[in-house]
Amino acid sequence: MSAARDEAIENNDTLTLEYVKAMYSKFISTMGESIHNREMVRPDWMHIIHSQAYANLWGKAFKASTAGLDVVAMMGTDELHVTGDWRKLFPEGRGVAQMKVKHGEGKATGEYTVGTVGAVGR
Repeated sequence: MSAARDEAIENNDTLTLEYVKAMYSKFISTMGESIHNREMVRPDWMHIIHSQAYANLWGKAFKASTAGLDVVAMMGTDELHVTGDWRKLFPEGRGVAQMKVKHGEGKATGEYTVGTVGAVGR
């Protein structure tokens, strides 16, 4: 699946990329006890995969904190909000081991200012 994802990114194939992401997400979410997937019930695998994703995120947060960036938030299994220039610390891109600015409907613009300068009016 990783090879298909990498190939879709390389070829700028949005349709295949979105399909692979949706397929992976659905597979992981139904691997435990689910009425939608009775063929493969492996809650142990599901928990192992989730645990690895959380561990990867916590590792990135630790790396950011150690490098002097403040960790503002960690969400889900793949979202890390930090202060400062994270691009000096993490490679930017859409690959599995890379970081990217998240965009999308209902999400923040990916980069934002924390706090304000000056007085706030009434």
